[in-house]
Amino acid sequence: MFSLKIDQEISLRTFHPDDADPLFELTERNRARLRAWIHPSLLFETAKATRIFTIECFFDGLEDSPETLDLFHHYASELNGYFLSPRRSLEMGIWFQGSLVGFINLSRLHDSFTALEFGYWITAEQEGKGIITRCVSALMDYAVNEMKVQRFVIGCAVNNQRSRAVPERLGYRLHAIVPNGEKVGDLIYDRAVYGIRSSAWCERNAGPASTC
Repeated sequence: MFSLKIDQEISLRTFHPDDADPLFELTERNRARLRAWIHPSLLFETAKATRIFTIECFFDGLEDSPETLDLFHHYASELNGYFLSPRRSLEMGIWFQGSLVGFINLSRLHDSFTALEFGYWITAEQEGKGIITRCVSALMDYAVNEMKVQRFVIGCAVNNQRSRAVPERLGYRLHAIVPNGEKVGDLIYDRAVYGIRSSAWCERNAGPASTC
């Protein structure tokens, strides 16, 4: 399983089946305000759907060994014939002071294996603390150094100011406003597309603590 400690308060890791209940509870508490911005596929409607999602995430992170093969068979029995969906992304929970508070994912762009796109949301109680910004920043450092990523993209609805604030704080450039480019369920928005190259990110953060 992938995990990354951001600082003394925040950590990230891929989901485990044991995270299904807290993830579903977190989603339920925030469903009404997130429905306008988050794709329905990531706002699980049932505890069962959440459980299947966490099992898929867990399978994605398994390494090849006899121990993990046993775990595979243990959790696969819960899928009851469901096919695992092909995944191109890494979905993680955000833990703040030991509690699950949000969701972040990074995925390869379909037209480039050297570019990654971020998506994220956080519970209302923890908004405004810079948690998402710190997570994205740390993941960018990791992706540059460990995955050799050359470019990052963040796209969101033009009027989703909280989501747009993250790339703007991190030095991304606004590359385009795509008319009707953001579809969330039955809602359609203009889409703001931000980007930054790894070289620009490293230059922006050059200093004694830089790992680029």
